[in-house]
Amino acid sequence: MSLIRLEHVTKLYDPDLILDDISVSIEHGDRLGLIGRNGTGKTTLLKIVNGLLANFKGKVVSAKGLRIGYLSQEPELAWDCTLRQEMLKVFEKRRELEDKMLLLAEEMETEEAPNLLAAYARIQEQHEQLGGYDYEHEINRILGGLGFSELDFNLPIHVLSGGQKSRATLAKLLLEKPDLLLFDEPTNHLDINGIEWLENYLNIEYNGAVLVVSHDRYFLDKVVRKVWELEDHKIKIYRGNYSKYIETKRVEQLVAERAFKKQQVFIEHEEDFIRRNMAGQRTREAQGRQKKLARLEKFEKPKSDARTLNLSFTPETRGGNDILRCQKVGKTFGNKVIFTDMNFEVYRRDVIGIIGANGTGKTTFFRMILGDEAPTEGEMWVGPTLKFGYYAQELEGLNPDNEIINEIWALRPKHTQGEIRSFLGKFLFSGDDVFKRIGNLSGGEQSRVLLAKLLLANANVLLLDEPTNHLDIPAREALEAALTEYPATLFIISHDRYLLNNLATKLLIFDGKPGGTAELFEGNYAEYVAQQQLRKSRDPDHRDGVLPTVLQANQQRENNQETQHIETHSPKPKSKSKRKRKMKAQRLIGSN
Repeated sequence: MSLIRLEHVTKLYDPDLILDDISVSIEHGDRLGLIGRNGTGKTTLLKIVNGLLANFKGKVVSAKGLRIGYLSQEPELAWDCTLRQEMLKVFEKRRELEDKMLLLAEEMETEEAPNLLAAYARIQEQHEQLGGYDYEHEINRILGGLGFSELDFNLPIHVLSGGQKSRATLAKLLLEKPDLLLFDEPTNHLDINGIEWLENYLNIEYNGAVLVVSHDRYFLDKVVRKVWELEDHKIKIYRGNYSKYIETKRVEQLVAERAFKKQQVFIEHEEDFIRRNMAGQRTREAQGRQKKLARLEKFEKPKSDARTLNLSFTPETRGGNDILRCQKVGKTFGNKVIFTDMNFEVYRRDVIGIIGANGTGKTTFFRMILGDEAPTEGEMWVGPTLKFGYYAQELEGLNPDNEIINEIWALRPKHTQGEIRSFLGKFLFSGDDVFKRIGNLSGGEQSRVLLAKLLLANANVLLLDEPTNHLDIPAREALEAALTEYPATLFIISHDRYLLNNLATKLLIFDGKPGGTAELFEGNYAEYVAQQQLRKSRDPDHRDGVLPTVLQANQQRENNQETQHIETHSPKPKSKSKRKRKMKAQRLIGSN
C-alpha cells in the first residue's frame, strides 16, 4: 500500500501555472530524488505532500497514521532551549514514563504492594518498547554525525548560526524516525563528512521513505533509486540514481531528435508530392496523402535547453608557471591555532580542490593568498604576475542597493546599455530583470551576478569559495563546463563532490585536528576515496569515520606506481592526461 498518493494535483499562483495534473505515489522504502530548475515548483510540491498547502485542485490520499518529517529551508526551533533540550523533546513520552517509574520506585521503598509492582512492570515494558534508555546515546551519535561537538550541546538555540540551526532541525527529524522524510536541500549546511554520514544513515539505518529535493548530484547518486523530474509543470519518473537519469535522458533526447528529423523529412516529401500532383493525373493519390498527413500525429520539436548560463572565463594575461609556494606555513588567531606546518607548491593550470570540515581554515587560506591575512609562521610565496578573481561564499562584493545593470556597468563604463543587457542575458537576466535591486535577489540570482563580475575580471587565477551553493543543477553543469575549459589555475573550496571529481587534479585536505595542517593529495575526489577504502581494508585497526592522512594516501599512490614500473620495466609515469584521470574517476565512482 502507498504511504501517500497525489491524484491529478494542479496548483496555480495566479496567473502562473506551477503544477499541472500531477499523479504520483510514494511507497514504503522509496528513495526519491525530486529535481528541476529553480522556480519550477519543487518546494511547492513538498508542501502539498506535507499538508502545508491546501489551495490546489486534485487530492492527496495518505495512509492511516502516516508520520511525515519535513526539513524545510527555514528551520523552526524553540529559541529558549539549548540544543540538547530541543533534541530531548523527541523523547518526551519516554521521559514521562521514566518519571512515573521513579515515583513508583520511591513508593515501593516505603510499602510493599503487588499493585505497585505490577504497575511498575507495565510501565517498564512500555518504556522498553519505545527504545528504553538508549536515546541519550542516539542524540550524541546523530548530533556528532552532523558536525556538532559536545561543547555545542548546551548552547542556546538562539546563538547558533543559520547553518547550525538547519543541522539541528535535521538531527531532530532523524531522531523522530518518521515514516516519510521530506528533505529540501538537506546538504546545504553540511561539510563532506556530514554529507557522507547522512548518506550512510539513510542507506543503512533508516527504513522509511525519502523524498529529497537536492542539487547535490553526488548525494543523489548515493541515496536515490528513482528520480522525479519536474519540468513544464509535469513530473516524469526515471528509475535509478542521478547518473542513470542523465544517461536515460540523453538517450531519450537523441531518440526524440532522430524521430523528429525523420518525420520532418517524411512530411516534406509528402507535401512536395501533394504540390506536384494535386492538379495532375495523380490527383486522387495526392488527396489521399493529404488526408493522411492531416491525421498524422506530429512529433514536437525536442526542446534545446536555451535557458542555460553562457560562461567563458578568459585570462587577460598568462601569468607565470609558479603560482604558490608554502613552507611551514601556519595561522593562529589569538591562542587558537587554525592550521600549522603547511608545505606544498602549486603550478599553472593546477586545479586544486580544497576540502575539510567547516571552520578548519579554508576561507582563511584564501584570504592569505589574496594578501588580506598574513601567515603567523612560515613563508607563503605568491607569483608576482598573478591577477586573482575571487568568488566569496557569502556573496561578498555586491552592493545591495545597486540595480543589477549598474553593478555590471561599473566594471565596463564605456559599454552601451544594450551591450550590458546583452552580456547579462548570458546569465539569464532579461527584460526588466536587469533593473532588480541586488538586495532583493534570491541567493541563486546573486550568485549569477557574482559570476558575471568574476567573468569580467579576466583573472589568471580563480579562487572559488563554494561557487555552486545557490545554483541549480543546470547552472552547476554550465559552470563546470566553463571551468573545464579555463586555461589557467583554479582553487575551489567546495562540498560539491561531483564538481571536485570532474575538475580537481589535486586535493588540498584540511584535517581539522587541533593544531592540524593541510596536505596536498595528487588526484581527484574519487581517487582519494578509493585510497581511504583501500587503507580501511588493509588496516584492521582502522575506525569508521577516521580518514587516512594525505601523506599516507600519497605514499600508497607512489608505491602502486613503483610496482607498476617494476612489473612493466617501463619508465615511471610522470603524470596522467586529463582524459585518463577522468576515465579512472568514473570507474572508481561506479565501483563505490
